[in-house]
Amino acid sequence: MSSKNNVARTVVLWVYALFVVGLPVGGLINAFGYSVGLAGPLATGFTTQYWTNLTTETSLFVSVLFSLYVSVVSVGLAVVIALMLVLKRQSMLRQRPFPTLLYIPLLLPSLVVAFYLFQLLSGSGWLSRLTHALGLTSTPDDFPALILDGAGLGIILAQVVLAFPFFTLLFQSLYDDARLDDLRSLTQTLGASVHQFNRRVAVPILLRRAAPTLVLYGVAVVGAYDIPLVLGRSYPQMLSVFITTRLQRFDLAELPMGYLIGFLVTVSLMVVIYWTTKLTQRHAI
Repeated sequence: MSSKNNVARTVVLWVYALFVVGLPVGGLINAFGYSVGLAGPLATGFTTQYWTNLTTETSLFVSVLFSLYVSVVSVGLAVVIALMLVLKRQSMLRQRPFPTLLYIPLLLPSLVVAFYLFQLLSGSGWLSRLTHALGLTSTPDDFPALILDGAGLGIILAQVVLAFPFFTLLFQSLYDDARLDDLRSLTQTLGASVHQFNRRVAVPILLRRAAPTLVLYGVAVVGAYDIPLVLGRSYPQMLSVFITTRLQRFDLAELPMGYLIGFLVTVSLMVVIYWTTKLTQRHAI
């Protein structure tokens, strides 16, 4: 019986390794082959042409900066909202139905949230029609551009809607695990104010322990596709949309550069994940 269990466990581990490690590594090898002319329909032999031309891809650098901006702002706003709820609204978080309501956004696919915000905030959406009906705008088109805008406001709003409930539940769990209520009482006994406790004790503890999760979520936002596709403009584009657009063009000459960019982005994100996880693993939950 034990030998059968060992065989079954070995098979499961190999299948798991195939899907988690083997397929991604195979994809990276294939993308690298495209980028040096060793794979794909245009393969004519080893070349560094595409790597050399990478420096002329100004739209790529704009896409990188835009993706980082959206990720940092989205995660930052979501963290601020979650911290305010956890540190200032403990009674509300412990009373139903509010804890249950936090799970509702987590059940919604990102594409559903994107389409909902599109219907709500577009020039012909519900809010623009409501403001027009109330006489606040002369035409529905006068409604401020909150989606399909250059600043990515719609993308950021969608990411915040999806992120802050998750961060709130995460921080609440860490709050209870660190027994911050007891620490709060102790610091108040020693003469510290609530603001001083939150700023010097609670916030540093929560952020240090949640750091790996925050980084991983930020990486997920950088690589998001559905929300930027629906709520973003054709320029600037987030990285996932930018890469997909390059790979789906009819010009086969665009494929090697698209695979090269995808390869570099994937490797860079893997390095970021490894480095930040290694750096903060002492505080991981």
